[in-house]
Formats: sequence, structure tokens, C-alpha cells
Amino acid sequence: MIRVLKMKRLSLITNLAIALFLSACDKNDTADSDGNSSGSSQTDGARQKEIANKIMDSMGEFEKAISAVSDTKTARSTATKINGIGAQFSSMAKELETLEVATQEIREPIHQKMAAREAEMKEVMNEKFMKSVQSLNPEAQKIMEKAFQDFFEVRKQTRKEFDRHFKVGN
Repeated sequence: MIRVLKMKRLSLITNLAIALFLSACDKNDTADSDGNSSGSSQTDGARQKEIANKIMDSMGEFEKAISAVSDTKTARSTATKINGIGAQFSSMAKELETLEVATQEIREPIHQKMAAREAEMKEVMNEKFMKSVQSLNPEAQKIMEKAFQDFFEVRKQTRKEFDRHFKVGN
């Protein structure tokens, strides 16, 4: 019974971490109708495009890392990788804070590319990883739960800045 409750908790935390990770492409907007945040002038968005590409690369790293979890040793290694991805996200968010928001015209293709990557990732992560989590030993589950909780916290902190630069209007 306790193992079932722990599995449900790990599944919930895993789903929340994955949802937050993938939420950079959510279709809500914090900018005005011209695509600019208040007080920001238009930019060519080159640096934002580079950062968006880094985020998508990180999505691939995240997917690859969690797909490799099979035991306590790989859970530890994956937790370290997830923490590193979280640190990358924090660094990217801090850099975005210093940048002006690009126009909606510039953000739209970035958003579309990120949304396509998100869709690919959701399928893999929902099917493969959730099945593999259930087969992990309790120690590996605990390691992964902690890694996802830590990542969940980082995503909460970076979400505002990612949204400001990568979301588009409906």
C-alpha cells in the first residue's frame, strides 16, 4: 500500500515537472497586441532565437536522460543531469531578463518550433518514461522524485521570463 502511494506521488510529481518543462510553448500572452511588453522596444529577436534553440536542446537532453533511468545508479546520474538542465534554465532566464521582447511576428516562428518539439516530447515522455518509473526500485524512485521536485521549483522561477519572450497571442 505504501509503495502504491509513493508511486502515485512520484507519478504526480513527474507529470508536473514534465508539464512545467513543456509549458514554455503555452498559448497565452503577456505582451500587448504588437507583441511588445510595456516599456520594451522592438528587437530582431536573434538572441531570443538562440536561447529558444538552447531550450529545445535542453528538452532533448532531459528526454534522453530520463529515458535512461533503469536503476539507482542511472537515477543518480539522471538526477545530476536534470539539476544541470535546471541550472541552464536559470541562466537562460537571467539572460532573458536583460533582453527586450521581440515583436509577435518574430516570436511566432519561435513559438511554432517550440510547440512542435513539445508535442514530440510529450508523446515519448508520457508513454515511455511513466511506464519505466513504475519498474524502478524504491531508492531510484526517491532519487527521481527529488530531482523532479527540484526541477519543478526551477521551472516555477524561470517560467515568467520564458513566457515573456516565447509566448504568442491567440
